[in-house]
Amino acid sequence: MKNLLERMTPMNTMIDHDRTPVTLPTMGWSQVMALVVPLGWMMMGASWAETGIPSVPAMQRTTQRQLLEDGVVEAVNQATMTSQSSGQIIELKFDVNDYVEKGQLLLRIKGEKGEAGLAMAKASVQEAMAAQAQAKSEHDRMKTLFDKKMVTASQMDQARASFQATNARVAAANAQVASASDTVSDAVIHAPYSGYVLKRFIQLGETAQVGQPLFSGMSLDALRVLVYVPQSSVDAVRQYAKARIIPDHGSPIPIEKMTIFPYADEKDHAFGIRLTLPNGLKDFYPGSLVRVAFQIGNREQLLIPKGSLVQRSELAAVYVIDKQNQATLRRVLPGKTTEDGYVEILSGLGVGEQVALDPVKAGQTLHTSQAGH
Repeated sequence: MKNLLERMTPMNTMIDHDRTPVTLPTMGWSQVMALVVPLGWMMMGASWAETGIPSVPAMQRTTQRQLLEDGVVEAVNQATMTSQSSGQIIELKFDVNDYVEKGQLLLRIKGEKGEAGLAMAKASVQEAMAAQAQAKSEHDRMKTLFDKKMVTASQMDQARASFQATNARVAAANAQVASASDTVSDAVIHAPYSGYVLKRFIQLGETAQVGQPLFSGMSLDALRVLVYVPQSSVDAVRQYAKARIIPDHGSPIPIEKMTIFPYADEKDHAFGIRLTLPNGLKDFYPGSLVRVAFQIGNREQLLIPKGSLVQRSELAAVYVIDKQNQATLRRVLPGKTTEDGYVEILSGLGVGEQVALDPVKAGQTLHTSQAGH
C-alpha cells in the first residue's frame, strides 16, 4: 500500500501537463482509503495496452454563456367583453371555467325594442324603394317628352330632382336597417374565439347597462412568456437574440419570435421581453412560471463523457492514460453536466488527454493486472 500511495499523483496539487498546477484541498487518510480499498483504483502500473479498456480524449468545445431567468406564461388572446346595449339578461349559457367554442352563444339580452326598430327600418326601405320606382318611371317619361320638346326644361329638372331624392331616401332607409341590425346583434353575445371563461360579471335576470362587463375569457391556443432581464444583460440578449424555454421535463424549446421592450421598468430598471411559444405545447398554462435561457456570449469548455467520471462523496477522479500507455487515477474538479451527456472539467485535466470510458471496469482490470505482477 505504501508503494501504491507513492505512485499516486499528489492530491493537493493536480498536474495538468500544459497548464499551471491547480491546488485542491488535501485528502485525509480516510478519504484515500475510501478510494483505494473498495474499487482498487490505485493499481497504477498496468499497461493500458494490456487492459483493452476503451478511452476517449478530453475535448474542448465552444458553448453558449447563458442567462437564466424566470418568466410567466400568458395567453395571447385574453379579453373582457362588455355590453353594447341595455336590457334584461334572458339567456345565460356558460359559467366560470367552462370551455367555449368560437362563435357559441354566451348570453342574450332582452331586445324587443331593437327588433321592432329593425322591422320599422325594413318597412321604411320598402316604402322608399316604391317611391324610387315611381320617380324613376316619371323621370323616364319626362325625358322622352323633353327629347321631343313637348315639356319645358323646368319640368324635366323637377322630375330629375324627384328621382334623385328618392334614391337618397332609399340609401337612408338602408342605413337605418344596418343600425337597427347592429342594435339587435348587440343583444346577442357570441364567443370571439375558443377558450375558457375566467369570470362572469352578471347573473340571469339582471339588467345590463351599456359598457357593463359581462364575461372575461382566454384562449390556450396561442401562448407567450413574459420575462424581465437586468439592464446590464439586455445588450447581450439583444445582440444574440437567442432564447430557449427549459421545461421541467423534456427537451429545451427554442424560441423563434422574441420582442424586447424599448424601455425599462421604472422600479427595478429591468427590460421586459416577450417570447412567443410554438403552438401545440403541452403542460404550459397562463400564470405558471417557466425557466428561460438567453444566450449572452460564448466560452470554451473542457468536456469528458459523464460515465468517465468517478465520484465518491466529495471526491471526483478519472482514469487517465499517458503516452506510455500507463493508467493513472487523477483527481479532477468537475463542473456542470451538459444536455448531451458530458461533464465539464474545471481543473485537473488537459485537452486531448485520454480518459477511460468505463472507470469501474478500468479499476477492476487494473487491480487484476497488478495482482498478476
